[in-house]
Parts: sequence; C-alpha cells; structure tokens
Amino acid sequence: MCHRAQPDYSLNTYMGINLGIEKLEAVILNAKLELVYSAVVRYDVDLPEYKTEKGVNAGVDLDQFEINPVMYIKALHILFNCLVSQGADLYKVAAIAGAAHHHGAIYWSLTGFRALCGLTALKSLHEQLTEKCFTLRSLYWVNDDCMDTQCKAMEKAVGGARKLKKITGSHAFAGLTGPEIRKVHVTYPDEYQRTVRISLISSFLASLLTGTMASIDHSDGSLMNLLNIHEKEWSDVLLAACAPELASRLMPAIATNRLQGRINKYYVNRWKFRPDCMIAAATNSHSSMLASIKDQENVIILSLSQHDMIILPTRECNAEEEGQTMCHPTIPDTFMNFFRFHNGGLVRERICQEVADGSWTQFDEMLADTPIGNEGNIAIHFDEMELTPKAQGTLRWDIDISELATEALTGRERFEPRFEARAVIESQMMHHCGIVVGTGFSIDSNTRIIAIGEHSRNSSILQIVADVFNAPVYRHEMPVDPRLMGAAYRARYAFYEYREVNCNCCKCKIRHGNQPQLSYSEFIQSSPDYLTLATEPTPNCDKIYAPLKHRYAQMQRQLAASKAIHETRFEDDPYLLRQL
Repeated sequence: MCHRAQPDYSLNTYMGINLGIEKLEAVILNAKLELVYSAVVRYDVDLPEYKTEKGVNAGVDLDQFEINPVMYIKALHILFNCLVSQGADLYKVAAIAGAAHHHGAIYWSLTGFRALCGLTALKSLHEQLTEKCFTLRSLYWVNDDCMDTQCKAMEKAVGGARKLKKITGSHAFAGLTGPEIRKVHVTYPDEYQRTVRISLISSFLASLLTGTMASIDHSDGSLMNLLNIHEKEWSDVLLAACAPELASRLMPAIATNRLQGRINKYYVNRWKFRPDCMIAAATNSHSSMLASIKDQENVIILSLSQHDMIILPTRECNAEEEGQTMCHPTIPDTFMNFFRFHNGGLVRERICQEVADGSWTQFDEMLADTPIGNEGNIAIHFDEMELTPKAQGTLRWDIDISELATEALTGRERFEPRFEARAVIESQMMHHCGIVVGTGFSIDSNTRIIAIGEHSRNSSILQIVADVFNAPVYRHEMPVDPRLMGAAYRARYAFYEYREVNCNCCKCKIRHGNQPQLSYSEFIQSSPDYLTLATEPTPNCDKIYAPLKHRYAQMQRQLAASKAIHETRFEDDPYLLRQL
C-alpha cells in the first residue's frame, strides 16, 4: 500500500505569455487546457510615459526603431498585478512558457547582469532593472538598404548568399538579429564593448522570469543568421563575421522544449507564485502560433494580416528554397518553412478604398458579382519591394494580352472596379499558392488550410483562398491569440514531460503504467478543438485556375526580371535562377 502523498495535478494551471511589439499578454489555462484568465498591457495606452507609437520609438537613423527594455519590464509588473486583481491564484501556476516578437535584441551591461541575479521583492522589477542595466536600447532596422553592408559581410564569410541560406535557413536581410548585431558593433563600438550578454526578446522574457541569463532556443535562434540549423549550434564562422567575441555574449542555444529553470524567488515573494513553478524556454511568436495547432500533418497556415504570412511544417529542411527555414518548436529534428509577404492586407485595404470607398460590404458584393477566374483579368500589386520574388510594381493583364506582345510589358491601365476587387485577391492567393508548391509541398485531397489574421474573418476572401489552393479552409477561432495558447500549451507539456512522466508516486505510476511518453502533438489532442470549417473549394475550380496560374507566373517573372536587370544579382535570388 502506498502511503506517499498523492499530488493532485488537476488543480494546476498553466500560463502563456506573449511579449508582442504593441502589447504584452498572458493567459492562464486549467488542467483541461481551457481558458480561465487573460490579461493585456498595451504600451501606447498603459505606459504613456514611454511615448511609443505602435509599441516603438523612432530611432536616430532613417528606418531605425528603438525600444526601451524597461518598458517591457514595467509591463510585466502591471500584467501580473492585473491577473491577481482578477482573482487569479498564481500559486496554482505550475509552469510558464513565453513567446515574443523578433525585432531587435537586448544588450545587457554588467550592472544589469548583477541586478538580474540579485532581485529583491522589496522593490518593483522596473526599479531594479533600470536603463543602466542595458548598454543600448533594443534597435532594429526595417530597410534592407540600411543593412546591405552587414548582410554582404556575413554572406561573404561563408561563401555567398546561397551558402548562408543553406547553413542558417535564411538569407541575410534587415530584421534578422545577426546583421543587426553587426550593425550595432560597427555603429556603437563602445556600447558593444560594454555589453556582457545579448538576449533575443524571447530569451529576455525567460531571463526576467528566472532571474538568470536564459538561453536562446533553437527555433528563435533560426532567425539570427548565426545558428547552424542542422547541427543546432552557433556557427563559429558567422559569429566571427558578425562581431568580435560574440560567442562570449551568447548563451549556448537550447532545444525549444527545454526548461530554463524555476521561477525566481522575487515572483514567489511578490505575487505568491509557487517556488517550483517551471519556466520553459521562450520562443518567437510564429513558432508559438504553430505550437497551438493540434494536427500539423498536411497543413498550410495562412495569416491574412497587414503582411501576409505562410507557415509550413515540414520533416525535411528546405534550406535551398526561398523564405526562411526554422527549427520546429515542438517536434524534434523537424523544421518549419516561414514566408512573410510585404504586400498583403495593406494592399487589399488600398484597393478596397479605391473601388469601394473603404466599405468591405461593398467590396464583398463586387467579389460576388464576378465569376471565378475574373474573366481572365489578373493584377499584381507589389506596392513595396516583395521578398519572394524580389520585385516591385503593378502589372495588369486581361485575357486579350499575349505574354509575348509588347503591351505585356506595361499591361492595362485599370480594370472595372468589380474586376479590380477580385483581381487583387485572386492574384495574391495565386502568388501564395505558387510559393507553397515551389517548396515541394503537394496540395492534395487531405490538405487543410488554417486561416488566421484580421482578414480571415472575411468569408468572401476565404472562398477565393479555397478555390485557388483547391483545398478546404478552416478558421482558427481561439478565444485569444493563438500565440498565447501555443505558449500555454507548451507550458502544460513541459510540466507533463519534466514532472508527471518522472513522478514516482503511486497515482502517477497507475496513470502512466508502462505506456511510452506522449509526444507534444499526442498530448495536446485533448485540448479543445478551435478549428471550424469556413469553406470548401468550388467544384472544378482547379481547371479554371490552372491556366491563370501559368499566366500569373509569367507576369511575376516580368516584374522580377526588370528588378534583376537593375541589380544584376541573379546568383543571390534562387527564385529567379529557377524561373529564368
């Protein structure tokens, strides 16, 4: 007979935190993975003393932005107070996992390193971790031209852009942390010299919770141009090309399913967290969103937001393809392909304003008033320089334009408003579908598209998505942001993996018996099902779109080739190499 105290895990709760660019959010789930509490801190509104606009401040240089790390620290303090004011018992929180945006990095000073390791509950967090704890504010650049010198230097170090992509999963461009660190070293050499540790925003969040310097996880580290995604270790060559003695400023990278440690006693004394609350590795927001998807087999995740995104879970590393390849956050030794498009929701909103005075109801009526295929009218709107392929401009073809004719270079001036409406949606989806197929992904009868983002609520747009991809579309209708749920799910699995599976009490032995440990995907199958079928493809739509996709590809090559003629860097653009 077992006389040991039997732990009752059914009373535990699990927290997910998302440190976003505009707000800090948290959710608490119960043992059944049901939402019980949520809280949000909006920087612009709740922390007006930092004078941010959309969460950031303008930097000293053009296309440069900066973030005061102390704002995030103060927001965390407010966030926990908000949860407690709602009645949340933080002692029940057994594990916490985090997600964060990937803009910029945190540059710790020696003062900050010491302050982090010596937190006291007698003062608030932001009174101890002040601006003196950081040698610089978090800086990032949004224009590739600003980072061109840094990107070329890193490409040269490994033998070219394609080699860099093969090693790290990404071409070098603005927004990746490696080139940003190099820019900081070149521009602010004294501040870099005084930096003792560098964190990503995700590992910064984990560091705050543990009171120690947390490691960067493999998935978020994949977005730095510094991690060899095959060996899952920092590349010595790229570290040397990036900045001097960088290795000493980075903690060793760890798997995303690893623990960072236990919560710091500061939080135990301040908000009554339990002393053994586990802190799982934090990761980037995109990986956290993927962690919220239960069944990832044959799935395309499509975000319809200001900048559209596609995430493709994959067992193979497609590092030779365009886009970015990252280590998968929850399935060991697998990857995720990530594509971000500059010309997404902002273009759709512009066209809606032009043809329907900004009325989406009228815009939807125009979509309903035009047939599938738009009578052959196709329009590419690359208002900003697109990443895949590298192209910019507007081009309209109707059914009468021959791809070999001179007029194909300039196209039509404009279509009727109703054709303009359908053309922008169909063309964007043909572009996105072409990217997916270009990776080797086979769209078949078992493929599902999971739509998220603001425009995923528009049923007319989703019908076009289903028709162009010839696959059913599901909405991911979680009660809160999927990135938050993914973080909370990872916290729950961390507790299962590191506590329940290894527990030797009689109750756990009876519960698990001789059963093998469940994988992450198997474990979260018991979570509530938030996927709802939005629409299915129209019968025979593939026959209509097949020739249109061919014409669209010709138009896209037209724009991409004109861009390449001006830059003459074909060897750096694998998309063009395949198309020309």
